[in-house]
Amino acid sequence: MRRTILVISLLAAAASMANPPGAAPNENPRWAFLTTNLGVFPGTEQLFEPDEKLFWKLRPNLRPVAASEKLPDVEYPFTVSTGPDGHRLTPKSGGKNETVLFLGDSCTFGIPVNDNETFPALVQREIEGIRVINAGVPGYSAFQGRLVLENWSGPAPAAVVITFWPNGRSSWDHLSDLEHQELLAAERQGEFSRHRLTRLLRRVSPGTRPRLNDEEFAAEIRKMIAWCREHGSRPILQVWPVQKQSLEAVEIDRQAQLRQIAAAKNVPLVDLVPHVRKAADPALFADNIHMRQAGYKLVAKVLAPAVQSEWRRAPLKR
Repeated sequence: MRRTILVISLLAAAASMANPPGAAPNENPRWAFLTTNLGVFPGTEQLFEPDEKLFWKLRPNLRPVAASEKLPDVEYPFTVSTGPDGHRLTPKSGGKNETVLFLGDSCTFGIPVNDNETFPALVQREIEGIRVINAGVPGYSAFQGRLVLENWSGPAPAAVVITFWPNGRSSWDHLSDLEHQELLAAERQGEFSRHRLTRLLRRVSPGTRPRLNDEEFAAEIRKMIAWCREHGSRPILQVWPVQKQSLEAVEIDRQAQLRQIAAAKNVPLVDLVPHVRKAADPALFADNIHMRQAGYKLVAKVLAPAVQSEWRRAPLKR
């Protein structure tokens, strides 16, 4: 009898998690979590809007927005501008240039530097004949990056630089990104989803469920590689470092996964870890994951030759 009462209570609580009737059409718990956890980045709350499938995205046509990364002992101010497509602006390029798409999170987006100081913008300056699109969005996982790629409109990019791993390891609402998307779709349709109960049960049980487990992360990376090859784009995987790796020989599982996938799929790999170890300068970073101007310059210097080599190669067969 007690078990029956508990199950009924859990179901009732799970049902109450649906978006309230007065909520905006695209608002969702992931969007709410993002906007309530931007205290370290004052001003960035102006950058985002909710999205039905991506959970959130950058607002289009921002000119420019003042923001900063505010740490206990230092603050890094920067400004952000976006174009009509909602991507962070990069310097204009002349002529008919080949497109290179950069998919990633806040590191690709470029916290905490200005528009022309992000590593995609710096790569464009390094290579004549390319048009860079910085599709990095703070907080994005490889799941969201894959959705951005699959919904790409227009001619396929000549090359796609894929830089993900940190956000997928975090736990937000005890659901994976896919589970949350399925739950959101069910709620929009007024239907019951088992993921409501799943989320509640995971909250009261030990452990946390990351947004992407190791298998899901690897699957999303492989799907992006497959999309590139099906559309004639050249994929490039990039292994992002963390600050402590500039001084210590620290290995991270998701970084190792990217190396393994690149080898298995014969994809060019730009591994930044040995380069920050060689530099041995923690001041390249603003925090454990985001770089400063000098750090992003180092990334562009290492990455540019791989981008130049790939976009110049003959298009892949579709």
